[in-house]
Amino acid sequence: MATPQPIPGAQGDTRPVIVSVRGVDKVYKSAHEVVYALKGINLDIYQSEYLSIMGPSGSGKSTLFNMIGALDRPSGGEIMVGSVSLPKLGSSELSYFRCRHIGYVFQSYNLIQSLTAMENVLLPLTFLGLEDDVAQARAEEVLRFVGLGDRLTHTPGQLSGGQQQRVAIARALANRPAILLADEPTANLDLKTGAMVIEIFKRLSSDLGVTVITATHDHKMLAVSDRILWIKGGQVDKIRYVKDMDIDTGSIGGEGAKAASGGEGPERDPKGA
Repeated sequence: MATPQPIPGAQGDTRPVIVSVRGVDKVYKSAHEVVYALKGINLDIYQSEYLSIMGPSGSGKSTLFNMIGALDRPSGGEIMVGSVSLPKLGSSELSYFRCRHIGYVFQSYNLIQSLTAMENVLLPLTFLGLEDDVAQARAEEVLRFVGLGDRLTHTPGQLSGGQQQRVAIARALANRPAILLADEPTANLDLKTGAMVIEIFKRLSSDLGVTVITATHDHKMLAVSDRILWIKGGQVDKIRYVKDMDIDTGSIGGEGAKAASGGEGPERDPKGA
C-alpha cells in the first residue's frame, strides 16, 4: 500500500463534504512489475462545488475520475459518497447507485444515432421506473434547461456538435444527480459553443447545488471552477482555489500552458488551499 497523502486543506469552506477519498490506491500487477496508477490519494470534494481535475496523460487523472464516479474500484482505501462506501458495494449495487446519483458527460457525446434528442434523454429514465408521463415531462424539462426545447424530435445527425453535447448534458441531468462528472466536455466544440456548455455547468453548481467535477484543460472552464486539482504521478500534486489565483482564458497566474499541464513555475501563495 502506498503512503497516504495529507488531506488538502479548505480553510473557511463550510459546505458539507459530498465525496471523501481516503488512502486510495489503484494498482495494476503483471508477472514482472507492479504499477501504481494512484498512490494514497486523500481528497475532500464539497457539495455544490465546481472542481476541475488536471494532469498529463498517465498521471492518474482519469483513474481518479472513474473512482469517484463508481466506474472503477480502488485496490485499497475508502471512497465515500455521502454516507455510501463505494468499495463495499457489489456490482448491481454500484449500477443502482450510478443510475440514481451520478450523471456522466463524455467528450464523444455517446448518443444513440437512431434516437431523437427526447428519446436519448428518456433512455436512462426507463431504468428509474418512472411513469411515462413523468419521464416525458422530466426529459423535456432538462432539454429546455440546456436550450434545446425546439430540438426535441431531432436526431443527432440533425444537430451540431454543440447541440449534441447539450443533449448529452440533458441526458446526464435526467436522473437529477447529486454529482455530475464531465470528461473533457468542451474538447470537440468551438469557442462559442464551449462557452455555452461551461455556463450550463456553472449554473448547475451555483443555482441547483449539483457538484460538478470535470477533467479538462480548457482555461475557460478552469476560470469558472471553484478549485483546480493537479494530479501527477498518481498523487495530488497541488490544489488551489481559483479565487486566490490570477487566471484568465490564456494563463493561470502567469504560468500559462506550463501550469495548466501541471508543470512547476512561479505562483501566488493561495489563501485558502
